[in-house]
Amino acid sequence: MNPEVAASFDEEQRAEIERTVNIICLLSRHAIDVRKTIPWIGKRYYFVCLVGRDRRQHARGDKLKCIDILLAILIAIVILATVVLALLALYLIKSALGIDVFKNFSFGIWDWFQSLYH
Repeated sequence: MNPEVAASFDEEQRAEIERTVNIICLLSRHAIDVRKTIPWIGKRYYFVCLVGRDRRQHARGDKLKCIDILLAILIAIVILATVVLALLALYLIKSALGIDVFKNFSFGIWDWFQSLYH
């Protein structure tokens, strides 16, 4: 803080600022608190990882918990389907290029895929 600004506060204001800073510090205690800065290409970027018990007061009801769980399941299914389709695409590209990772072994996906178009 600028020393001139700090000198302009009276005792009551200083005490209130100190109390507020102490409250903020007490509320920000986490089981894991990692704060790092990373220099990269002439700039600095920061990384923060905080893990701890959620002490916030939630106004949401129990009904939203069910929606949150369903949304999480839906997102997990979409991510899983995306990963499976990406792996399938990579496998088909590998097979189309004639790359054999294991000699005399195939999942049969390439043959099945070719049979769709012949």
